[in-house]
Amino acid sequence: MHVAYCDDEEIQLEYIGNMIKTWAKKTGSEVCYSAYRSAEELLFMHEGNYPFDLLLLDIDMKGMDGMALAREIRKKDTGLPIIFLTNRREYVFEGYEVAALRYVLKPLTEEKLYPLLSELSDRKSEEGRYLIETIAGEPRKIDLKRLMYVEAEGHYLTLHMDQEKSRRAEVQFLRLKKSLAVFEKTLADAGSTGMFVATHRSFLVNLSYVERVLRTDCILSDGSSIPISRNCYKAVNEAFIAFYKK
Repeated sequence: MHVAYCDDEEIQLEYIGNMIKTWAKKTGSEVCYSAYRSAEELLFMHEGNYPFDLLLLDIDMKGMDGMALAREIRKKDTGLPIIFLTNRREYVFEGYEVAALRYVLKPLTEEKLYPLLSELSDRKSEEGRYLIETIAGEPRKIDLKRLMYVEAEGHYLTLHMDQEKSRRAEVQFLRLKKSLAVFEKTLADAGSTGMFVATHRSFLVNLSYVERVLRTDCILSDGSSIPISRNCYKAVNEAFIAFYKK
């Protein structure tokens, strides 16, 4: 789980970072914590891609405040969970404008933070698994439930994403430099065994999108046709049947 916090007070960044690490240790959870000292720094570092599972956001900051930052984020990402932290109650109605998950008055204590982290962790487990891959020089979170299929072209992979399930509607294709064999192992390490199957030496397909398996290709829910090699047909057909028997 990746938690980010943006605040212009260094002591707050350290304080909340320590609380998150303590929660992770107590619960046995894996948490990546990122701290940003200004709204401008966060926007500069990510340029429209926000690879977080949760953003804690102080409203009262110098320069661009937290509410203005949230509005910028929502132009690109409509689903990122945002929790506002502030000393002033009057911001609560503006929080609804940017679909804030919560509005929490400072000081943020363990009693307030830990239930939120546990709720998010439970929700993330229910939603599915993610990969973090470096794309265009920056880390990007990839939702495996949205990954329809992977196509290998030379030394690069094209990840074909389901736009309908995306919180970033404009993202349909992602490209990264990696071999299909290495990516397949990464998927297995992420616990997605049985979810993806190789249909061809150049293709991996997410079985949840497969509608029909034919002798020479499989048809996906969006109408795409993915080739099946002669050597892969038996394994693809068996994997398809097993997947929908679960």
